[in-house]
Amino acid sequence: MSSAIHLTVRLWRASGYAIAALLSVALPVLFSSPASAQEAYVTGSVRAQGGAAVSGVTVLETTSGASGSSDEAGRFSLEVPSGRPLTLRLSHPGFVGERLELDPLDPGATRRIALTLAQLYSLDAVAVTTPRQRPLLNTSDGETGGTIEGRELTALPVDARDPLRLAFQVPGVAQSTGFFGDAPPLTIGGGNALYTQYSVDGFDNNEGFLGGPRVDLPLAAISRLSVLTSTYSVLHGRSPDGLVVAQTRSGSDRWTGETFVFGRPGVPLDASPRFTPAGVDPDGFRRFQLGGSAGGPLRVGRTFLFGAAEYSNEREDRIGSTARTDFLGSELRETWKLFGRLDHGWSDAQTTTVRFALSDVNRAGQGGGVIVPEADITTRRVGSLLNATHSTTFADGTASNRFTALLGTFHWDFPPTRSSLDIPQVTIVSPDLVTVEAVVGSSNYVFDERETQLQLRNVFEARIGERHTIRLGGDVVASRFELSAASTGPRGSYTVVNEGNIVATGALPSIRNIPADVRVLRYTIDARPQQVDLTQTLWSAFVEDSWRATPRLTLNLGLRWDYDDITSRGESDPDLDNFQPRGSFNWLAGPTSVIRGGLGLYTGKLPYAVYSDAVQFGPEGNAVLTFEGEDHPPPAFGAGPDASELDPASRPFPPREIRRLFARGLEQPYSVQAALGYQYDYREEWGFSVDGIWIETYDLPRSWDLNAITRPLTAADTVHRSVGWGDQWRPVTPVSNSYRRLTTTDTGGRARHLALHINGRRRVTQRLAMEGSYVLSRSRNDTEDINFNATSGNDFAAEWADGINDRRHHVTIRGILEPVRRARLAVVADYQTGSPINRVAHFRDLDGSGPIYGEGFVGNYDRFPGVRRNAERLPDAFLLNGSAAFVIPSGGGQIELGLEVFNALNSRLVSGFANGIPGGGPRTQVGRPGDPITYTNGGPSRQFQLSLRWLW
Repeated sequence: MSSAIHLTVRLWRASGYAIAALLSVALPVLFSSPASAQEAYVTGSVRAQGGAAVSGVTVLETTSGASGSSDEAGRFSLEVPSGRPLTLRLSHPGFVGERLELDPLDPGATRRIALTLAQLYSLDAVAVTTPRQRPLLNTSDGETGGTIEGRELTALPVDARDPLRLAFQVPGVAQSTGFFGDAPPLTIGGGNALYTQYSVDGFDNNEGFLGGPRVDLPLAAISRLSVLTSTYSVLHGRSPDGLVVAQTRSGSDRWTGETFVFGRPGVPLDASPRFTPAGVDPDGFRRFQLGGSAGGPLRVGRTFLFGAAEYSNEREDRIGSTARTDFLGSELRETWKLFGRLDHGWSDAQTTTVRFALSDVNRAGQGGGVIVPEADITTRRVGSLLNATHSTTFADGTASNRFTALLGTFHWDFPPTRSSLDIPQVTIVSPDLVTVEAVVGSSNYVFDERETQLQLRNVFEARIGERHTIRLGGDVVASRFELSAASTGPRGSYTVVNEGNIVATGALPSIRNIPADVRVLRYTIDARPQQVDLTQTLWSAFVEDSWRATPRLTLNLGLRWDYDDITSRGESDPDLDNFQPRGSFNWLAGPTSVIRGGLGLYTGKLPYAVYSDAVQFGPEGNAVLTFEGEDHPPPAFGAGPDASELDPASRPFPPREIRRLFARGLEQPYSVQAALGYQYDYREEWGFSVDGIWIETYDLPRSWDLNAITRPLTAADTVHRSVGWGDQWRPVTPVSNSYRRLTTTDTGGRARHLALHINGRRRVTQRLAMEGSYVLSRSRNDTEDINFNATSGNDFAAEWADGINDRRHHVTIRGILEPVRRARLAVVADYQTGSPINRVAHFRDLDGSGPIYGEGFVGNYDRFPGVRRNAERLPDAFLLNGSAAFVIPSGGGQIELGLEVFNALNSRLVSGFANGIPGGGPRTQVGRPGDPITYTNGGPSRQFQLSLRWLW
């Protein structure tokens, strides 16, 4: 009986275990829903086509009805059915809706996706004036370059509040070596700074005569400064190198503003300038700057106003570099910068923006070396622009049109600082006829250039279907130039001998101290001053399709056409075939990574100076007469004829350089550009990128001698030759009233730029911003400038070498940190390989070619046979700037106290600083490779700056 009970119990327990096991399997199946049994997941991120994360996007899976929305980082997650095709629909006000088909998912599987949305046009006043953050990823095109954000512009240490000095931090951009005092300071891809184009909010801001910005904007007027270095859209043109794009500030729905005072006191805080003549203790440099800005609504949500103004007053000692330096001169500089902007929304679809800007730069020389103040010269550059832009949206935000009209002016003048052109210039030499004792009287140069420019531009954009955005537009820039120019002053110039009868009655000699019976050694006068009034017109048209082939892949396919009518002047035929196909791709490879690239043609324009110079120095152009010696005895002092008293037809002119108007024809410069890169976004905090860039440039302007010496230089040609010796080797023997050199602008120059850009940056926040880059590059060319001449004949193949703006290695770092509340630290660091050295033959004329126009500017004097151009390097350059600021609350605003230090390590900068010194300053050295290097000037020593700002 007991055994039976035990068996029954065992069977009961066994059956219980079996039922429990069965229920543990059956119950979840019986009570679970079909959806949860087949669940899968779709996660992803949504970005605007420009790259910014988009929050609040509604994501709907149409077959199951599962839905969700993206968070602040653009991320979303959906639980969706498995085992069947899925259809996602994404929608957001202000963006074009997107539909995405997905293959079936296995149960429990997760599909990760990334896609972009195309934004609808919204050009009401509020949308136009709302600033936008630059995203860490570019998900729209293959464009390379970089940007300095508004917060960085105001927080980073920047000398003279000049925003272009911060542009050197963009990969591919560096300080330019220029050839004249007002040369543009910025080079892109190692190219000549004259060819860089500048724009403000999409319209031109270029000085047409030689190049550079027409108007210098106040720092407070710029909300963002970008530099495009390669593979940019067909909307941008007229440069084979790149362009600088300034976006201006506007008012907002709240009134804000600032006033500021900046000062650089100079001695005793600053380090003493280097390269000071022996026994001279200079005062160095001092600057006083003040200004302010304000913006806000005239009518909330409808009309906004913004304005900014800056004034600076500077004094800088001139460091003499001549063999004889009697005294240390100085230069006084005054600069005004004004900007105003008015935005008015007529309706939700109609907005008009009016902008005005003016800059006035006045640099008054106060003498130096042997030039006394009365004989010095002032440089005046005044630029202005008045622009009106009307924007329209229609077709429910799927199309827009933007029309712009611009009137710009520019005045570039070199008047005497203290004297007038009614008196001559006089050079006083010692009895040995060698040593210059002083230069007195007037300045000996006339250059007064004016430009008036009108630009009309229209761009139409429209969404075509769900995948295409068409951009269609064009513009015309018509400029009129007026130039008064002479190679001497109207009263000419005398060279007189001090035989003890010139006695200074003041601290320095003056033209008043020269007696009427002084011995005159020579008298020089330009017998044909020129008035050159000509025009230049630029035409362009472009069309582009931004094709979103998939939500992750965007293809930009465009065609641009440009025409510069200077190519139709003289002996040249119009260059009408400048069609520029351009294409780029951008693939969002994953939620945080992008692969991009581009290939295209990029046509530039010619500086107007190539046209003006050809006329000014043509057969009927400037002609300088020198009265000297027994054959042409000089007149008594003060009795020299002026230009109106000279009859060129009755006086023999010595053979000189004469220009022919484009005898070899002209082509507009153009480049072939290619780029391929990768970007990565780490946690929406850091962005990293690497880009490889290749730019091949053709048809660069240069100077070609149509009567060049045919005898090549030999190893024995190491001594100075007279022009008479060289004339025997010219095809046409020079005679009076004719030419020795017969030159023309030729557009056969070439350049090549290869580069690897590595960049990392942190998202700009209120407390922290960082960015750094390393550029490995090589820039080579066979011409540097419109006045570049080959050393021997027209052998430009022998000139192929590293360009003057080749940097090879360039490292930049910038950062802003707020370690504690109301305190801010900022730093800018820049390291670059030294500039190439050009060795010249002690300024000897090795082939008897005689004086060459532009030789002194460019610095391409004769080189000894076998010495290659730019074959050595100056020392590397490292510059460190820093700043500290502390904010004190004050009523309804804040007071900011600031201290900035430039060249904090007091580095000896002999290269790596922007300069407009003829010949490039220290990069032009005499001798042969290995000879000692002479440094006559350099970058600024350590300088301190104090600031006080009131922000409200």
